[in-house]
Amino acid sequence: MAVKKHELVHDNRNQLDLQALEQYIQLMIDQSNYMPAPHELVKNCQDIVKCLARASGNEEQMWNLIQTVEEYLLRIVNSVHTSLRHEIVTAILDKFYTFISDPQSDACPATSVVLIVLDSSDTEGNLSAARWLVQQGDNGPAGAGLRASLSCLYCWLHEWHLTPALGDWVFAFIKALEENERFDILIEVSVDNLGRLFLALDDPIALRQSVADVIFHVLASLRESTEAFDRIAPHVGRVLANLANDSGQWSRQLLQNVVDILTAAVDGYVDALKGEAQEMFKDKYSDVISCLERHMASHGCRYLQQSPWRARNVCLSGANTHASMQKVGLLNLGNTCYMNSVMQALLVTRQFSTHVMLKMNAVPYWSKMGVLFSKMMHSITTKLNPDEFFSVVKPPFFTRNNQHDSSEFLGYLFELLQSYEHCSDVNFDYSKPAVLSSHSRHRAVVAASQSTSADANDNVEPRPSSSGYVAGSSSSGQKRPSGDAENGPSKKRIRMAESTFLRRDSFIDSMFGGVLLTRVECTVCHSSSLSRDVFRDLQLAFPEKLDGWQHNVQSLLEYYCSKESLTGENRYRCRDCGVLRDAERSVLIETTPKYLILILKNFKTSFNRFDPKLQVQTKLMHSMYHNHNITLPTVRSQTVHASYSLYAAVIHDGTTLDSGHYYTLAKDNGQWHIYNDDTVTTSDEAELNGLNRSSTPYILFYRRTDIEEGTAPSMTELPPKVQELVMSHNKQYVEKVRTLRLTRP
Repeated sequence: MAVKKHELVHDNRNQLDLQALEQYIQLMIDQSNYMPAPHELVKNCQDIVKCLARASGNEEQMWNLIQTVEEYLLRIVNSVHTSLRHEIVTAILDKFYTFISDPQSDACPATSVVLIVLDSSDTEGNLSAARWLVQQGDNGPAGAGLRASLSCLYCWLHEWHLTPALGDWVFAFIKALEENERFDILIEVSVDNLGRLFLALDDPIALRQSVADVIFHVLASLRESTEAFDRIAPHVGRVLANLANDSGQWSRQLLQNVVDILTAAVDGYVDALKGEAQEMFKDKYSDVISCLERHMASHGCRYLQQSPWRARNVCLSGANTHASMQKVGLLNLGNTCYMNSVMQALLVTRQFSTHVMLKMNAVPYWSKMGVLFSKMMHSITTKLNPDEFFSVVKPPFFTRNNQHDSSEFLGYLFELLQSYEHCSDVNFDYSKPAVLSSHSRHRAVVAASQSTSADANDNVEPRPSSSGYVAGSSSSGQKRPSGDAENGPSKKRIRMAESTFLRRDSFIDSMFGGVLLTRVECTVCHSSSLSRDVFRDLQLAFPEKLDGWQHNVQSLLEYYCSKESLTGENRYRCRDCGVLRDAERSVLIETTPKYLILILKNFKTSFNRFDPKLQVQTKLMHSMYHNHNITLPTVRSQTVHASYSLYAAVIHDGTTLDSGHYYTLAKDNGQWHIYNDDTVTTSDEAELNGLNRSSTPYILFYRRTDIEEGTAPSMTELPPKVQELVMSHNKQYVEKVRTLRLTRP
C-alpha cells in the first residue's frame, strides 16, 4: 500500500511537508480497517511530533491539521493492544519532551496537541507521567532541560488555546518539580513568565479553568517574592478593573482570587518590613495597594493553603527552606512491618543512607539496600514493594507471615552488612545462606547477653528465640550486660583481645558503634577492674518506681550508667581476694557514636495464668516522656560532643511482643512524618509524647548534635546502574497506571 512507503519527515527541517503529513493522516483515517505494523506505527507517531514541533502558523491556520491529528491519535490509542499503546504513548512523550526541553528548538505550540493521548481527567496518571519526564530531564547542567521545558510550557499556555489538556499538563509538570524540590527552577522560570501569565486574566472569556488554576497556583507560590510582585505590579490596576467591569460569575470568581492572593502578598511584605523600609514599600506600591483596597479580601482563598516556593539558600525565620519531598511507603508483605519500620528509620539516617546509595553499589547486600533506598527517594509512586531486598536480608530464623522483633532484625541486619562490607558483588550468589564473620557472630553473642528490668516480678528467664535471644525482653534483675564481670562460670568475661574495639575499617561501626567503659570495684578490698565493650545500641531497662512515676529517656540513660550492686548469684570474683565478693559496677560511655540507637525494654516475660509452662512477652506500658534532646554520661576525657537529638522512633502498637504492629515516626528536612507501612502522613514532634497507652516507642534513633545531617543525593548523583533501575521502576509504574486507566470500565 502506498501509504506505507510515504516518508513524513527528513533530516533537513526545510524539507518538511506539513501538507504531506495532513494527507497521510487523512488517508489513515479514511482507511479505518488498516493499521501499519507496530514498529512503523511508533515511528509515524514520533514523526507527527517532529512535524508539529517544526510547524509554523497561527491557531486559525493550524485548525484543520490539529483536528486531523487528534482524531488519528485517539483512534490509535483506543484500538491497538495495551502493550503497543504503552510503547506509543511513551514514544510520543519522549519526543515531546525532546523538543520542549531544547531552548533552540522553538517548538510550535501546536505540538501540545499530542497530549490528547493522555486522559485529562486522570490526574494521577498525568502526574505520574510528569514525574517520569522530570526525572528523565534532571540530568543536564543545573537542570537546563527542565528550565527550558517549563519556560516553553508557560509560553504556550499564554499564546495557544486549541489544546484543552495543556493547562492540566502544565499543572502536573509544576507539581512534579515541587515533589523533586526544584524550587530554584520554579521560582526563576515562573518569575520570568509571570507578567504574561498574569495578563491572561485580562481575557476571562478565553481563559480555561485549568489555565486559571496554573496562574493562581504560581501567584500564590510566589507571594513571598518581591521580584515576582514587581513583574505584575504595572498590570494589577488594569486586570482588576477589567474583571470588575464584567458582571459574569466567572469574572467575579477570578477577581476574588486575585484580590485574595495579592492582599496576602502585600500583608506579608508589610509585616516583614520595619520602619523606613516599610514606608518605602508602601510608597512604591501605593497604586497597587489602593486598587486592592477597593475590593474586599475574603481570606478564604484555597490557593493560599499551599506553601510558598522558597529557594534552598533562602531561610525565613521559623520556617523550612523548602517543602518535603514526596514520601514513599513500603508494602506489608505479610507481617513485615517490623522490617518496614526499621528501613524507614535508616533512610532518614542521612549519612548512612547516602553512603549506601553512592558508595556501596558493588557490595553484596549493601547494593540491594542502596537500590531500595534510591527507589524510596526517587520513586514516582507512593507505595513500594520491598520484596527484592527483604528476600535476601530476612534472618533465616524468621518465618514469613509471623510477627518478629524489629530490634532483633536491626541487629541482624547490621551484622550481615558488616560481614560483607569488603566483599565484591560481582557474580555473588544470593541463593546461598549468608555467612556472618567470626567477629560478627561474637558480637551477636555479646548483644544476646544483655538483660533488663529490676522489677521483682520479672525475675524469670525469657523464652529463647530462634537466634538465641529476644531483643528488648526482660529477664534477670540486671540492667546492663553482665559479661564484663567474672561472676561465675556461665558469665564469660569479655576481654579486649576479643574484638571489643571498634573496627576502623567498618562503616557500620563508624556510624553506629560506641565503646562502653565498665568499672567493677570489690566492696572488701576496693580493688577494681576495667573492661571495654563495643555497642551499636543501648538497651534501657526501667527501674522500680512508685505508681504514677513518669520515666524519661534521660533518666533511663542515667540509671543504665549508675552504680549497681553485684550480690548473691551475681557476685564478682575478685582477683586480689581470690574469691567471690560483693561488688559495685558502673558504666560510662568512652566513645560516643555518631548515631545513637536506644532500645526501650518495654516487654517482660510472664507466665500464662492457666499454663505455667507457657511464657508470653507482655508490655510494661510505663508512663514515659521521650526526650527530643539527651546527653550521654561519658568519661571525663571524652572530648567529642555527647549531646543528641531525636530524629526517628520505631513504635510498637500492641500489648504483647508476639502481636501488634510496628510503624515509624521520623523527621526529614525538619518535617515529621508517620510511616505506617505503605501509608505516609505528616506529623509533628509532639506526636511522640501524645500516643495512646498501647502505642509505645520501642527503638529511638538519635543524631549527635555535631553531625551535619546532609542532603539526600539527587537522581543524577546516583551511580548510572542505580539510575537505570530507578528509571525502569518508574517507567513500569507509569505503564501500570495507564493500563489501569485504559482497562477500567
